[in-house]
Amino acid sequence: MDKKEKVVPMKKLFQVLLVISTFLLLTGCSNKNENLQPVSIGNLSFNYDANVWAHKVNKDQNAPLEFSDTNGDLITVNVSQESTYQNPMDMISFYETMVSTNKDYKVLKDPTKIKVNGTTWYEFGYSYNDGTTNRKVYQRFYGKYYNAASISFTSTAKNYDTGYADALKMMSAIKTKEVSNETNEAKAHKFLVGEWDLGNSGYLVLHDDGTYEWYKDKTKDKKNMHDGTYGCDVQNTAMSLKEGDGIYLVLFPEKLIVDGTKEESTTYKSDYIIAFGTKTTDGYQMVNMKTYALYTMKKQ
Repeated sequence: MDKKEKVVPMKKLFQVLLVISTFLLLTGCSNKNENLQPVSIGNLSFNYDANVWAHKVNKDQNAPLEFSDTNGDLITVNVSQESTYQNPMDMISFYETMVSTNKDYKVLKDPTKIKVNGTTWYEFGYSYNDGTTNRKVYQRFYGKYYNAASISFTSTAKNYDTGYADALKMMSAIKTKEVSNETNEAKAHKFLVGEWDLGNSGYLVLHDDGTYEWYKDKTKDKKNMHDGTYGCDVQNTAMSLKEGDGIYLVLFPEKLIVDGTKEESTTYKSDYIIAFGTKTTDGYQMVNMKTYALYTMKKQ
């Protein structure tokens, strides 16, 4: 037997061993079991991998869910019922006013609309220094009707990339049970839909499809106006508003035009109460719940 005949079988044997070892490696990876545990909070439900995350059990039912990994990375999930309609961008703006005061604060991911299992969320990311450690945070926000939810992944700058994939996996498994307020909104629409003269404060047009325009005056000049969508309710427990007392109205501005130029709006929502008890020959009284600005609105 010459050298050529000895080399061929050895080469084939090496190829066979390589295939077997690759198969065993892949099989071992696929057999790595996840220890999935179901949890829920408010209208959110999901599974988390107990092999990766330790769930901190809190006796307070209103407390957020907390999960930590071996590196000390933290995920918090919070759900709440608010007194006014929620908007994720408004939630992010409010949150940013608090965290932006931290040392070396920097936005890593601008607010971006995403879909998670059919539900609209907004993601946002930033970094900062807490005085001793550089940290990175990735968040997701959900807001619809009176429901608000936020999820935060917090890590050190060093460990962030390692924990981010596991955090994203948990967040992407979240399912949201949407809560409807369509019945009350339909009742409020019967009163609201139409055109309202606000005197020196402008001219408000509310459409049945949930959109609106607020013009500078009754000429409805499109060079000076803002528009967007709106929500409404005929009752609100937190504000002691009972059906028949008035209307809760919230505007979600999307576009602002001043003297024909489109400008960036820094207001993501404005909440109002329209009181039926104050109706006069001039119309109804409407108050801005944040600024307390008072308007007299008369239907045209």
